[in-house]
Amino acid sequence: MRHIFYTGNGTAPEGVLRPHVGRFFTIDDDGKLRYFRYDGSGELDPTGAHGFVGNNSGNQIGRGFQHFVHVVGGGNGIILAVAPNGDLTWFRYTGAGEQDETGINGFVENNPGNVIGNGFHTFRHLFVSPREGPTSATTIFAVAENGDLLWFRYRGHGEHDPSGVHGFDGPNQGNQIGNGFLGFRHIVGVGGGAFLAVKDNGDLLWFRYSGNGEHDPSGTHGFVANNSGNQIGRGFDTVRHLFGGLTDRPGLESQAAPARVIYFVDTNGDLRWLRYSGDGELDATGARGFEGPNQGNQIGNGF
Repeated sequence: MRHIFYTGNGTAPEGVLRPHVGRFFTIDDDGKLRYFRYDGSGELDPTGAHGFVGNNSGNQIGRGFQHFVHVVGGGNGIILAVAPNGDLTWFRYTGAGEQDETGINGFVENNPGNVIGNGFHTFRHLFVSPREGPTSATTIFAVAENGDLLWFRYRGHGEHDPSGVHGFDGPNQGNQIGNGFLGFRHIVGVGGGAFLAVKDNGDLLWFRYSGNGEHDPSGTHGFVANNSGNQIGRGFDTVRHLFGGLTDRPGLESQAAPARVIYFVDTNGDLRWLRYSGDGELDATGARGFEGPNQGNQIGNGF
């Protein structure tokens, strides 16, 4: 797989379950876009049958995605993809994984392929806090080549605007909100302003940003009192892909919701599952927030 990304759970009123929990997309090396939805709770199943059966998982829903540098899920079926020239491109998928190699079925009338911004090709990492629950905007975080962390917020619906003016409202677009994000092999958003970063040695770090893009190169304003920078696990140096997001479904043994379900792909293509209910409390062993019996279980293969 060239890319794997969690799509974001989708918006819903308070007290209503979010519609797309467990949904993620993959992009093959030849550009095929595929749909998956995992409905399990991490039960051990190397075949991938248990949590994926009967929900169109593995179906091709589009094509031509092989050239994008970054691809992330923005919530409500939104896909944000960065072309090699830096154009930020919009897609929105509203289907349920029905097989459609042409990519017409689920993308029609959703402004597919429109350019909504530019200049995103120079970023080392791109990740998001998606539209989900009551949140109606997609927050984009970008790491520059020098490790600076920049902030953007997009409220549009894919209206064509290469200048990036239309949907990026507010005064704080492109502001620096932190620094020092070099030396990470993965950085991924996991909902609610939280993101995970994997160091080259495999340590898993937690960050959560609660600001609104106020300019702060020191990274103090939006990260203070959020346990940001704490190590919450280890041994992720062999991980090839990392993705995940919030879940509002309870887990096994009365595990409370919300929590974050984290998926990772080993170098051999095995898909594994974790459930994290912590809030970034420091625990290098990874024992504290990863509750329940199914931590690290293989739930699929061939990724």
